[in-house]
Amino acid sequence: MTFSDYAQGLFPYCSFGKSESDYFTELVGNFVADAAMDACRLLKRKPDTKYRYVKGIRAILAKDAQYVYDHRDVDKFSRWLDDRMSDSDSYDKVSDWLASQGIQSQEQLLSDACAELLESVMLGVITAAKPSQDDTATSDSAYDTALLAEINEKIKSLPRPADVLKPEKATPDEKTYIEELYRAYGDAEGMPSFSASDFATYPNYSTDLDDRRIDFYAAVTIQRGVLELGDGSLSNQFDVLKSETLDGVKDTAKRKQDNGYECMLAVMEQAASLPVTNYVLSASPYWISGKIKKGVCHHLVNDGKLRWVRRKNG
Repeated sequence: MTFSDYAQGLFPYCSFGKSESDYFTELVGNFVADAAMDACRLLKRKPDTKYRYVKGIRAILAKDAQYVYDHRDVDKFSRWLDDRMSDSDSYDKVSDWLASQGIQSQEQLLSDACAELLESVMLGVITAAKPSQDDTATSDSAYDTALLAEINEKIKSLPRPADVLKPEKATPDEKTYIEELYRAYGDAEGMPSFSASDFATYPNYSTDLDDRRIDFYAAVTIQRGVLELGDGSLSNQFDVLKSETLDGVKDTAKRKQDNGYECMLAVMEQAASLPVTNYVLSASPYWISGKIKKGVCHHLVNDGKLRWVRRKNG
């Protein structure tokens, strides 16, 4: 059994709606002992690389599998998996999956059986490794370059995603980032609070909000578009784009600004000029733009990853 077979076998019962990259982090992170997690290079891979591990597009290197195997915590993994099966009420389904792999186990031992199976999977990666798998990062990088070159050629032929237009009235999905924009407007004007009723006095902010909502829906166009690309092999790319954007703007967001509105403008300026090379759809001009990257920042606000106004203690 490959790691991909194992990961995809448990994915419906343990992912809880998370992306493949986040699921990979939880799966491996709960197999590695707590004291060894900081030094685990496998957990530090980029989101698109973790996605490839789960999908079987890329194999785990023997040296990474060796580290995981040497620092495994079977009891920790078993407890985590048992909690997941309990929360998803999937004991029977996991038991059926194990049986399909020739493993019979009673309910109370299911998580232990799955932990032991992951042990054997990692050991299999180690023992079956060819010398080329232990090459330096140069060969690893060459593999990525060849793969990306092939993908880029195909992506250039992708059609434009269907535009998601800004509705006249804000939807519930917009509540969080719009409230943060209101805080930024109020911070700029020295007001303890700001609401839509204040646009009559400050019409420039009304125009600004309209622009921000257009950007938000430019990003929604990509979010929905990647889910409609056929076989789903690129379905994680919006998460990759968010991760790349956050990495590129978070230092700008931390810098001291005169007010929250200036902070937001600085982050937007930085986002618009960011290279997002790990977002493979950036090979097509239809799937990336400054407007899209700025819109992604509002999605990051919704996720709690960015804010424009610094909260004061107390």
